[in-house]
Amino acid sequence: MNRATDYLSATALSKKTSATLDALERGEAEKFIILKNNSPKAVLLSMESYEDMEEEMEDLRLTALALARLESFDEKKALSHRFIKQKFGE
Repeated sequence: MNRATDYLSATALSKKTSATLDALERGEAEKFIILKNNSPKAVLLSMESYEDMEEEMEDLRLTALALARLESFDEKKALSHRFIKQKFGE
């Protein structure tokens, strides 16, 4: 759930850019939702939060890919471990 301090007007951001970035870096805020004319326009994250989010999205993408491959796996078309070892060596 968002706290009131998670929201920041574009005007306040322009006046307090350095302090806002410092608050993100120190972990005092996870994110700021930037408002313009009282409407959400952007999200400002720390680099750590952004990198964590990117890593989680990549993990989810790879999981979805693995699950899709399991759904279409045909054992009759699969190459055995023994075959691969013989073909490419150990």
